[in-house]
Amino acid sequence: MSGNKSQSDSEDNDDFGPRPPKHSSQSQRLGVTVPTLEDLELRREEVREDALAHRDDIRYERKQDRKVQKERMEELVPRTDPGSRERQLEKRAAVSSVHASFKEGKDAGTEEVGEGTLMGDDGVDSYKAKVKAEQKKKSEREIRKEELWRARAEEREERLAEHRAKEDKTMEMLRAIAEQRFGGGA
Repeated sequence: MSGNKSQSDSEDNDDFGPRPPKHSSQSQRLGVTVPTLEDLELRREEVREDALAHRDDIRYERKQDRKVQKERMEELVPRTDPGSRERQLEKRAAVSSVHASFKEGKDAGTEEVGEGTLMGDDGVDSYKAKVKAEQKKKSEREIRKEELWRARAEEREERLAEHRAKEDKTMEMLRAIAEQRFGGGA
């Protein structure tokens, strides 16, 4: 039983702490490194999850608020019993008032709408703020693209360095074989 425990302990210990350094022919770099694709994807996923959680919180708060408002309305104006004659009359009166309002709306014609409503009443400052916000979004998008390109270039350089190291090792091996077969001539 103690053998199983030590095996599971060693498996558990593998999950904790920082990752061991990669063994490669490259020297270790110190300082800030270019984020990898996994890092960028993890950051995007965290932002997405935060946004979803925030949206769910808002929905829940709205639902609770509607519930409280409904309870207050019930206290102020209690409804008649469902299925009773009074309730049916209330429903008919509500439907007929809605129909009457639609009929009046057709006959009334169109309303006069102000220039501010049609064209926007915010003014030049608001327009400039909107343009600035759009520019900020575009620059953030460009920064994300650039990070992605840098991460891809870094990975490409790592793969290329690994490939070169492997090729150098193969060439050394082939040279050693050639020396063995044909001798170490000039």
